[in-house]
Amino acid sequence: MKLDWNNVVSNAITVLVASVFVGAAVQLWRGVDSIDSRIDANLTDIIATQSVLGPKVDHIEMKIEEILEHVEHGDVIKPLELPTESSIELIDRDRLRIKQHANQIQQRP
Repeated sequence: MKLDWNNVVSNAITVLVASVFVGAAVQLWRGVDSIDSRIDANLTDIIATQSVLGPKVDHIEMKIEEILEHVEHGDVIKPLELPTESSIELIDRDRLRIKQHANQIQQRP
């Protein structure tokens, strides 16, 4: 029995090259998955921040309009009403609420 060393070496090199490509594809897929999860986490944070800051910006705009009206007419300005929770607490609460909502959506069939 005679071995054809050219075929053996050729097949070995083919298997090696194919395994390198498969390994690279697996690493690429893992990288894409980790990037997706980081994007989802950041998106949750951004949505929570927007949901807290949006109403605050609206409230600030209304107060500025009130102040300008009083300044123009010389009226007495009422004291500013401050929220009981800080912005960070509100953002953390909304972040948790959004994550829970996202988990409920993902669990649906």
